[in-house]
Amino acid sequence: MKDLADRRRESLPRWRELVSAMTDEVDALVETFLGRVENIPGYRAGPVSEEQLQESAHSSLALILSAVATDSTTTQLSSLPGELGRLRARQGVPGEDLVAAVQLDFGVIWSAMLARARDSDMAVLALHVENLWSVVDDYARAVQQSYLEERALMAAATRDEQLTYLAELLGPAGRSPRNVRNIARALGVDADATFSVVVADAAASHHAHRAAAQLTTLGEQLFVLNQPGRVVVMWPASRPGGQPDPQLRQLQGMAGGLVPDVAGLGAVPGAAATAFEICRTLRPGENGLVTLAQAWTRVTKSRLDERHGFSDALLAGLGAVPEPEREVIVETVRAYLATGSLSASAERLYCHRNTVLNRLGRFQKLTGLDVTVPDQAAVALVALA
Repeated sequence: MKDLADRRRESLPRWRELVSAMTDEVDALVETFLGRVENIPGYRAGPVSEEQLQESAHSSLALILSAVATDSTTTQLSSLPGELGRLRARQGVPGEDLVAAVQLDFGVIWSAMLARARDSDMAVLALHVENLWSVVDDYARAVQQSYLEERALMAAATRDEQLTYLAELLGPAGRSPRNVRNIARALGVDADATFSVVVADAAASHHAHRAAAQLTTLGEQLFVLNQPGRVVVMWPASRPGGQPDPQLRQLQGMAGGLVPDVAGLGAVPGAAATAFEICRTLRPGENGLVTLAQAWTRVTKSRLDERHGFSDALLAGLGAVPEPEREVIVETVRAYLATGSLSASAERLYCHRNTVLNRLGRFQKLTGLDVTVPDQAAVALVALA
């Protein structure tokens, strides 16, 4: 009894005759292919014209038959697989639809061979069908690989372009309405949408970029721009139904300033400046995103201290008392500012309310600020932030 290898070797001439017959009928194979490919969503009234489809189908089917006839791979014979994958990537054909279209080649060729074969050829077809499938599969993988490589290059180019526009938005020339509209189009956002902005220390850059990559796989937007000493993060906000933004979940644990509900892309630069002011006031070891409502006293103190030496001037009198006494006085004032109540402050500090009152009086004598008076309490709140 002959083994399978012998049977394949003996039937090879007839197999090649059948393949050669298909080569002479490529035009008919193309018509069959065009009738089937329109059932694939990405090609139904899609970005590829019928003329382009017809041309690529003719080249693909001819190349596959040539590879089968010569026991070669399509990539050995031609650069077509790479060119086709890159072209379809630029045309925006979905990857799964591209592979499905390429794999139609096997069915088109195989059904034509079956239709034209004699009864005595059935064993020949069975012995060599694996060769046809192997060539088509190799072709599909080569097309897909070049497609994926081109998509990666396109994505990188898009990111680079978006970074350029984002840098322009946050620069001095990005504020005119016309510029803002152009930048919005480049970023793929609505210029009048609501945005959220985060600014964090440069050390948080890796966290931000990782979050952006994860959100991209979910179809969400997160724009990240590295600037000297800081990283700026921005995204279209306000989910329908009051749902929390997935961007906030991805940024959990990152310390930075957050400005939510920014009205329009043109207001983002100002929001970024505010978020940076918040970020500057964060203390070592402090985690999470902090809003202006949470940090207004620290931001105000920071600005006034830089320009006017505000806190040092107001609290200079505290330097006249020993440090232990100073710490007790400041702790008591902060407790009162947090509660507005002598009794609540005393309960928090585990002391008598008269002790609280005496310490507040001592603070007033040293600083001139009576924290039981609202406007002076506000000044003390900022100075002690």
